[in-house]
Amino acid sequence: MSKSHRIDARLAIKVVDDLRKRGVNADGPVKEVGLRRADVSDTDNRIPYSATLALIERAATTLGDASYGLRLGAAQEAKDSGMLGFLMLNSPTLLDALTNAQRYFRVLGEGEDIEVERMGPHVTLRFRETDMALRGLRHNSEYIAAIIVRACRDMTRKRISPVRAEFMHGRPNAKVAYADYLGCPVKFHAEWDALVYDANAMRLPVVGADSKLFKVLARACQKILGPTPRKQDIVHDVRELVIDRLAKGTLNFDNVARELNMSSKTLERRLAARGKTFSSLLDDIRSGLAKCYLSDTDLRLEQITYLTGYSEPAALVRAFRRWTGTTPMQFRAKRS
Repeated sequence: MSKSHRIDARLAIKVVDDLRKRGVNADGPVKEVGLRRADVSDTDNRIPYSATLALIERAATTLGDASYGLRLGAAQEAKDSGMLGFLMLNSPTLLDALTNAQRYFRVLGEGEDIEVERMGPHVTLRFRETDMALRGLRHNSEYIAAIIVRACRDMTRKRISPVRAEFMHGRPNAKVAYADYLGCPVKFHAEWDALVYDANAMRLPVVGADSKLFKVLARACQKILGPTPRKQDIVHDVRELVIDRLAKGTLNFDNVARELNMSSKTLERRLAARGKTFSSLLDDIRSGLAKCYLSDTDLRLEQITYLTGYSEPAALVRAFRRWTGTTPMQFRAKRS
């Protein structure tokens, strides 16, 4: 991952909101990491990934909270990770959920390397920043670890803990609440950040998983991401960004262009050279997903609205009429 990699401002805004709730003016930390107040005013904004990680570290220092990353991660639910979160929540077992996180992580982003290893009595989930310059940032590493531990507990509805956690960073000088958030011993100066689980825990079923919905979500991920292109493919890149944004909120063409390090006019011209437009790509993805969900699942219209990136069911119904000449419910009835 290059240092110019950008992500949406959702996590940075979460940090800013947390600072404000704790009575701290966030302007200072935001400025210190090279961001402006406007950058963290809208979740639709795209900001440098490195600045987001630096903001987590700066917030921890400002608050004097040695357990900041752990606390931030433990407050996040799996469903907050969009389509990838839903895929994990509908995987058959905990091991399947972690394996699918590895397999489809590109739906969420490309900033993290993830490996799942099964060896003897243990299953290890390893993770680290793709950009070597960003590895070893303590609060970011602990933030991710706490997200995973909480997700495993939420998915199984059991308070399971890893056998141990491993981090690339050194042992902190301050007292950190590892036992409270991770519930296991911690090893430092590791080659990867990692969570090591008992293999028996990994066999636990994901409570409430829908096998039908899982197949649809997995097929959608495979369709949208497709095979990794051997060379730069502007259509693939735009489709990948679109699906990343669909599960998180609104899409903005100018921000997509900025994320690809080009002007809106340049992106428009390059898509046209491939016989595509941004609106047609967005329509194709939304149409395909909506039809899959209606044909193969019992998801309510409100849920399909969220998964296809619309703000309200009425907007989806209007679009669906344009695509098919019928309503979503009529479409579903014909296929039942």
